[in-house]
Amino acid sequence: MVTKLTDDGMTKFEKLPFCILVKDDRHLATLRRDYASMPARERRKAADWEYYSQMASEMFNDSMALTGKKALGKSFWPSGVVALAIDPLYAPAILTVGSIEYQLGRVEEAMKLFNRLAKLPKNDEDLSTIIDKAGDFLIDQDDCENALALYSAAEKAHSHEAVYLLGSGYCLGKLGHYEESVEKHRHADALEPNNYKHLNDLGYSLLEAEKFDEAEEVLQRSISLAPADYEFPLNNLSELTEKRNRHE
Repeated sequence: MVTKLTDDGMTKFEKLPFCILVKDDRHLATLRRDYASMPARERRKAADWEYYSQMASEMFNDSMALTGKKALGKSFWPSGVVALAIDPLYAPAILTVGSIEYQLGRVEEAMKLFNRLAKLPKNDEDLSTIIDKAGDFLIDQDDCENALALYSAAEKAHSHEAVYLLGSGYCLGKLGHYEESVEKHRHADALEPNNYKHLNDLGYSLLEAEKFDEAEEVLQRSISLAPADYEFPLNNLSELTEKRNRHE
C-alpha cells in the first residue's frame, strides 16, 4: 500500500484562496479565532514576529543552500500566510499574500487584498511604501488598470500623499491618458515643491502630452536641483529634443 503524502501549505494555497483557507484550515482558523480576542497591539506584535522570523529563516536557508549545507526545517505555509491569519490588517502580509494570489492567477482575490491596504490608517508603519510596492508589482505584471485603481483608492483615502499621485500619474501615462497624467504630476509637485524627482516625472508627463516648451523648463529645473549622478532629466531632455524635431 502506497502512503499518500500530506499536502504542504503551498499545495493547499494553490488549490484554495486565502479567504477560504483561513476559514477551512483548522490551524489557520484557530489562529484567526484566538488572536481576534486579543488586543490589537498584541495581535500586531505576534504577526510582526511571525512574518519577519519566517523571512529570516528563508534567507538563512537560501544562504545554507548556496554553501551546500543542510537548511533548517522549511515553514509549512508560504510567506505571509500565518501572519495574515493572525492579523488580517497586517500590511506586509497583505502585500505578500496578495502577490502570491495574483501569481496563482487569482487576480480578483489579489485585488481584494491590495485594496484593503488603501483602507488602513495612515499611521500604519510604512503604509505608503507598502502600497507603492503593491502598485509596482501590478505595473511589473503589465496591469496598469488595476495599479491605477489601487493608487486612486489610496489617493482618495490619503489625499496629501504625493506617492499615490505619482503612481496614478505614471499609470495614466502608460494607458495613454496624457493630460490626466500631467494633472496628477502637477498636484504631486504642488504637495512637495522643488523635489527633483517629482519635477523629472512632471517633465516627462508634459513631454508625453507634447507640451514641449513647458516640459523643457521643468526638466531644466529638475537638473538644477538634482545631484550630478541623477541622469533621468538629462535623458528625458534628449528624448524631448528628438521628439520635438520629429514634430517640426
